Amino acid sequence: MIKKITLTGMLAVLMFCSFAKGFKQEAISYLQKNKAELKLSDQDIADLVVVEDVLDDYTNINRVWLQQTAKGLPLKNGLISVHIKDGKVVNSTNSGVYDLNKQVATVNPALSAANAVTRAASYVDATNIGAVKLQQKPDSKNKLYIFEPVTGLTNIEVHAQLALVMDKYKKVHLAWVVQFHSLDNYHFWNIEVDAASGALINKSDQIIHCSFGTGKYLAAQDHQGHVHNSATSWIETPSTPQGAGDDVQGPQAGAYRVYRYNIESPIYGSRTLISNPDDAVASPFGWHDINGATGAEYTYTRGNNVWAYTDKLDANPGTPNASLSPDGTASLNFDFPINFNTELDTLDNSKAVVTQLFYMNNIIHDVMFKHGFTDANRNFQVRNYVTGNTATDGDPVYAEAHDGALANPRSSNNANFATAPDGTNSTFSRSRMQMFMWDGAGPVSLTYNAPASIAGGIDSIGVQSGWGPCSFNVTGAVANATSATTPPSFVCGAVNNGASIAGKIALIDRGGCDFSAKVFNAQQAGAIGVIIINRQSAGDSLLNMSGGANAGGVTIPAVIVKYTDGQKLRDNLATANVTLFRQSLSNCLEYDGSLDNGIVAHEYGHGISIRLTGTGPTGLGNCLQNAEQAGEGWSDFFALALTQKASDTKNTPRGIGNYVIGESTTGLGIRRFPYCYDMSVNPQTYDDLNFDEDIYLNGEVWASALWDMYWELVETHGYSADIYNGTGGNVRALKLVIEGLKQQPCSPGLLDGRNAILKADSILYNKANTCLIWKAFARRGMGASAIQGSSSIATDQTAAFNLPASCNTTPTATAIFTASDTTVC
Repeated sequence: MIKKITLTGMLAVLMFCSFAKGFKQEAISYLQKNKAELKLSDQDIADLVVVEDVLDDYTNINRVWLQQTAKGLPLKNGLISVHIKDGKVVNSTNSGVYDLNKQVATVNPALSAANAVTRAASYVDATNIGAVKLQQKPDSKNKLYIFEPVTGLTNIEVHAQLALVMDKYKKVHLAWVVQFHSLDNYHFWNIEVDAASGALINKSDQIIHCSFGTGKYLAAQDHQGHVHNSATSWIETPSTPQGAGDDVQGPQAGAYRVYRYNIESPIYGSRTLISNPDDAVASPFGWHDINGATGAEYTYTRGNNVWAYTDKLDANPGTPNASLSPDGTASLNFDFPINFNTELDTLDNSKAVVTQLFYMNNIIHDVMFKHGFTDANRNFQVRNYVTGNTATDGDPVYAEAHDGALANPRSSNNANFATAPDGTNSTFSRSRMQMFMWDGAGPVSLTYNAPASIAGGIDSIGVQSGWGPCSFNVTGAVANATSATTPPSFVCGAVNNGASIAGKIALIDRGGCDFSAKVFNAQQAGAIGVIIINRQSAGDSLLNMSGGANAGGVTIPAVIVKYTDGQKLRDNLATANVTLFRQSLSNCLEYDGSLDNGIVAHEYGHGISIRLTGTGPTGLGNCLQNAEQAGEGWSDFFALALTQKASDTKNTPRGIGNYVIGESTTGLGIRRFPYCYDMSVNPQTYDDLNFDEDIYLNGEVWASALWDMYWELVETHGYSADIYNGTGGNVRALKLVIEGLKQQPCSPGLLDGRNAILKADSILYNKANTCLIWKAFARRGMGASAIQGSSSIATDQTAAFNLPASCNTTPTATAIFTASDTTVC
């Protein structure tokens, strides 16, 4: 584990002894000399506490991170960094506030920690909860309280810690930072409650749900252009082992029949048996070792970097059973067949699927290790081999395949990643990747056929989420359904007007019971489909419908529509006729996210960006919770870069997630636009953020700029097939992005990220690529005159498309690290 002081332990360290060795004193001296530029008062500097002072063994940079405090309390995400190379400061950032001490009137909370937990629960709509009881004596020094699991709220302990926090306008509040898992483990809430009033300041989910599902953007796209594939073309049987070919060789024997990392998914190519794919530097004792000695500790899909297993029942096991992982026996031969004519989460297919998940997680670990995501930079490992082969982190990625496919209807058409603090592995906090099943069907459509006055397609509908039929084409008249329960239009009991709705599509109001109960009751009375009408108070907002106890028995389609659209049908009951349609070209067999290397890379990418930005998620939270953060963009970039083929060009459109939504390789994917250098294919720019505060839009704009930069570098430096050790532009792009993550401040905006990559080029390549980088960002609106505004507000920026003056002439490389990397080329 990196030698550091976390937020929960830092307050015991006094400043005068914090700077006793290493580069701490040099960092403080630099801050004192540059306090005006960095917006630090003398009191701010006096109250700083070191969080981390570590040598980055990849770049030979000493990174000193300091926590801003006032009156003995930390300011959450108020971090100052000083990066020192060869005795010179090459970069410094400040994410705190000026003269913090003057903004803090008191550190004595009016609200107790227990009451703060109750208030936090109300902000996730959990109001009927049990007593909040302490689990252990509170840590009075660090103001940390740990409570027992609370009935009706969580099955795991609850943490509440007193701290100073910033709102979106950088106003400082005394607050309780409350963290707890939801009952279904679908969320890991981080809720900041004002310690005086109990008001909500900030709320975030520590589990990043990527909303890959077809409901995110596809509903707004023209699906006429989406070409689907039949799953029957992917049937495979084991073939003769052919070796790893150009894969990096390691000392530990092992063979895995998989889609090689740059074969994005089953629609892009076939599986091969790859031998010894472990990298000798990143995984020196192979993928199944954890003790740093020759010989595998595990013969199943478990090792130093990842433990991959199935979690069909959404159990999230604290200690997974070995039986949940495929066993390669003593020869470590993971050669398992896969049959796309049967469900992919069956026992036989599961062996191949989990092997793929294990392989890809290890590949990402090894590749990123070679480009700077190392032991010293908080990567995911049980044992840190490089740093003396003695220290143990104990924090591999727990990778769960077919997660919740049977137990949780929300666990479909999605994937997520939870990033724990470096070295942390407990029931309360561990790094976990959850890969779900996908229904593979196209979007649901609802068309009003008659009367002519309302005829046409309905743009906004909510659909059944993981329950009901996957494929249907139902046309019929509509009729109101009622029941004897109150109110009758909610149909929370048996239908009492069955003759009126038999053979028709039933209209039901939202409320009173779960969606599947309403649909099941209508089905029992002979309805052939259901349209649920949303509450009038919901306005234009909609949701996808989760199932309940009756979900498994529902065989008819259902949608939910806006109140105004529902009333159009009720106003025309005598003649209203509609069609519900969705088509599955996979014979209603589900797709498996674990077979999509791009999605796996995207999820793992969240762990990389969180661990490398600021000090990672130490203590109270992480540095990627602000409105303009680009976490989704880094993850998409890693997915694109790892799965790119040598035959691709900069104008090859690259969709994300094509396989899991049943598209061909040339389909649009699940983003607004496929990624492409050609701006007629992908026109997204920084200016687009003005209209929508959405982290997925942030990510698309950011990834578009990174992808343009990638191709600028490839055109200049060529392409390296050896993604581990090559020197081509594709490898340079990975190195620049990784180093840029380390250089940016806590809570960065997009221009902070751009500047950090420019700084990375200064450090790694003596500014040789600076104008190429500027060109890529400028064409996406992040040019020299662009203005970021507050990184806590995603819609206050000003786009600009110009290059700095120095890039309008022949650029000259320079190694003067103290010069501005954003203005000097």
